[in-house]
Amino acid sequence: MPHFTIRPLAWREINKQLDYLEEQAGLETAERFLDQLIRSFDSLTRMPKMGSLCGFRKSAARCLRRWPVNDFENWLIFYQVRRYGIEVVHVLHGARDIQSLLD
Repeated sequence: MPHFTIRPLAWREINKQLDYLEEQAGLETAERFLDQLIRSFDSLTRMPKMGSLCGFRKSAARCLRRWPVNDFENWLIFYQVRRYGIEVVHVLHGARDIQSLLD
């Protein structure tokens, strides 16, 4: 059965975003974000190629795909398709300069 793994850096990014959301919008919003994030991961494991290829120049980032978090479209999941499902590499807010961060 397909599943997802999350890289340590992505866990740190998720935790920072949860802290930010809790501080700015409350615990309920942070919990809803986490729930929708996990649902997004589950959807991607079932259909891993539904995210669009990012097309970064760096060879390590060339195969990254991007998909928005359900109900939180400003947050983007960057992942790689694996034999077993997906590997989550980053979870970043879309307002950041993603090109310079990942390329």
